[in-house]
Amino acid sequence: MPSALEPLVEKLRPVHIGLAIAISTCVCILVTYHALRPKDHLDKPKSNPCRSCSTNSRMTSSQVTYLNNANAILDYTVGGRGEDFEFEDCKHVAKTIYPGFKDANADDIVIKIICGGITNRLYRLTWHDKSVLIRLYGEHTEVFIDRDVDNETFAELSRRGFAPVYHGRFTNGRVEGWVDGSPFEPHQMGEPSLLALIAKEVGKLHAMEMKFTTTPCLWKKIQVFQDLASQVRFDDATKQKALDQLKFAQIKQRVQWLQSILPSPKNDHGKQLLENFRGTVIAKLATEFLHESVFSHNDILSGNVLYNPTWTKVQVIDYEYGGYNYRGFDFGNHFCEHCGFDMNLNDFPSREKQFQFYKAYLTTARPSLLHTLTRDNTLDEFLIALHDAGNLYALASHLFWGLWAIVQAGNSTIDFDFLDYARMRFDAFEIQLDVFCPSIAKDI
Repeated sequence: MPSALEPLVEKLRPVHIGLAIAISTCVCILVTYHALRPKDHLDKPKSNPCRSCSTNSRMTSSQVTYLNNANAILDYTVGGRGEDFEFEDCKHVAKTIYPGFKDANADDIVIKIICGGITNRLYRLTWHDKSVLIRLYGEHTEVFIDRDVDNETFAELSRRGFAPVYHGRFTNGRVEGWVDGSPFEPHQMGEPSLLALIAKEVGKLHAMEMKFTTTPCLWKKIQVFQDLASQVRFDDATKQKALDQLKFAQIKQRVQWLQSILPSPKNDHGKQLLENFRGTVIAKLATEFLHESVFSHNDILSGNVLYNPTWTKVQVIDYEYGGYNYRGFDFGNHFCEHCGFDMNLNDFPSREKQFQFYKAYLTTARPSLLHTLTRDNTLDEFLIALHDAGNLYALASHLFWGLWAIVQAGNSTIDFDFLDYARMRFDAFEIQLDVFCPSIAKDI
């Protein structure tokens, strides 16, 4: 990060920075999983919390195969009888879905809250030497997360051994395998050895062919967030003032402008941009590489990467925002996550760190391309072009998560200052716009 930015970064410090740091560091519980396997206001889902049957009413729950089967849903709502019964409900769904808990006495199952998530509520359940994760979907997250697609994605990645075990789902959540690793802190992701491990896993993910539509999801998701954010209102005068200060109309203009310089439906997903590209053959190759639609995580923040010092890899988790997207978005978004929830742009990866990331990434995502570039002595030119063009996707990340945060502010019950986070992301957009596009920034 250029030193000229350092004075500007101070305005990104949130009023409640302690809260952001607490949420960033709270995920301190070691996650243990016994076998790593080859992730406007709507009514709550209505179901009988005491029914224990699958979507197939002719089968009993004991006959249903929940493992890696996103189509089998236990018709049971955790918390449906009230918050006082939430722990009891968690134990019930774990015993019903996970065979390892079948013979457990509910009183013998130990349950702990895992803090740190700002989309869902998470619990660890342990009985003897067996542990599972219960993920309860956040309030109203179904308005922007298709839970059928989410579960299909997770189950498929579990089958392939890329994600933790998908034990099964219930009405408002699912049961997952527990991983014997710890989530990173944002600053750890920049350590050379760990940065390379993350890059290699991202490369493996991007090389996968999934059965879902390959149309990039970036702009569709941003439009959903934008539409939902426009409906958010608060009775609390302080919150409404904070919302009004975000200058929503200006954000919409920024979205429209960004669609003109990044691949989008407006330019045939980048094809028109490449036709008018002015630069070297290698720079064009790098730009086209970033434009490609690949299966992406779209949310590779520190808390979604687990590591154990005894491992030779990292475990990426939580694929609920996953889907096909422009390759560059996973890069730009991940680099933003190095800055943490307090958006300290001084921690945005330098050009040298990005080069390290991209080199490791290519070893798993496109080894043949790495070989060709190395043989032809054009690798450095390719990396420079990736850095320059790839950073523009960081701007898309700021708008994506800034709009998301407004929606969460209007719906989530999680204790997090979403409006202040939205402010930080939008401020970061303006600061990095001046850095990445200095000749354009003053004109938009």
